[in-house]
Amino acid sequence: MVDLNIPRFETCFFLEGGIEFHVPGQGTPYVEQPTYNADHLKISGKHLSFLHDPRFMNAYQRGMQSGHHILRPVGSDADIHIEYRAYICCWAAEMASKLPGDFVECGVNTGMYSLAICEYLKFNSLGKRFFLFDTFCGIPESQRLETESLDLVRHQNQYYSECYDVARQNFAPYPSAVLVRGIVPDSLPSVEIGEVAYLSIDMNITYPELEALKHFWPRLVAGGLVVLDDYAWHGHDEQRRALDEFAASVGHPILTLPTGQGLLLKGR
Repeated sequence: MVDLNIPRFETCFFLEGGIEFHVPGQGTPYVEQPTYNADHLKISGKHLSFLHDPRFMNAYQRGMQSGHHILRPVGSDADIHIEYRAYICCWAAEMASKLPGDFVECGVNTGMYSLAICEYLKFNSLGKRFFLFDTFCGIPESQRLETESLDLVRHQNQYYSECYDVARQNFAPYPSAVLVRGIVPDSLPSVEIGEVAYLSIDMNITYPELEALKHFWPRLVAGGLVVLDDYAWHGHDEQRRALDEFAASVGHPILTLPTGQGLLLKGR
C-alpha cells in the first residue's frame, strides 16, 4: 500500500555536495548528502551496505590494485571508484556459484572484476573453472564497425597496454583460472567449455561482444547470468542495439542498471 504521509517536495536542487529539497510550509530546505557519488552516478536516500562490507571491499581493492592504468597514470594505485559496478559483478557471480557450470569473462585486462570475484568467492573452493579471454593488449581497431567511433576506440586504448604477464601473475593463486590470449571470437573455440553459469562481457565494441554472447548463450545454464559492462553508456549505442536485438531473439530482455551495465538472466 502506498504511504500517503510521505513529505511532498515542492522543488529539489542538485548541489555539488548533495540534494536540496524544499518542502511546502517549511522555510529551511532539507539537504541530503549522497550515499554514492562516483562513476557518473550519484545516489541519495538509499542504503548501499556493500560499501561497508569488509568482505566486498577487500575483494574490490584486490581488483583495483591489479596493476591497471584505466583512468589513472601508469604505476598509480589511485582508486577510480567503480565500487557499484564491481559489486554487480560479485553479486552475479555469487548467484552463479550456486549453479552448475563454469565462469567466463570476455574482456579482462589485468583482472579488475574477475580478480575481485575470485577473492570475494574464495574461488579455489568452488570447484569451477574461470575462463578469461582477452588480447591482453587492448581493443583491435580492425573489429570496429563503421558506425562506431574510431576516436572512441583509440581513446579507450589509451587505458590498455601489454598486460598478459601482469594478469598471469595476478591469477597465479587461482589454478582453475584459465587465461586465453587472442582475439574474440577467434579464440573462443580454442578451449573446451561445457556449461557456463556466469558470463561477463566487456570488450567495448559491438562485434566481439555480440559474437561472444552468441557463442556462450547455448552453453549458459538455466538461471545463468550475463553482465554487460558497457551496455547503457553513452557512446556504446551500437553495442546496446545489437545486444537488445539478440536478447529479443531469445526472449530474454536485458535489465538496464543505474551503473550503466546490463544484466541478462537466462530463464529456466
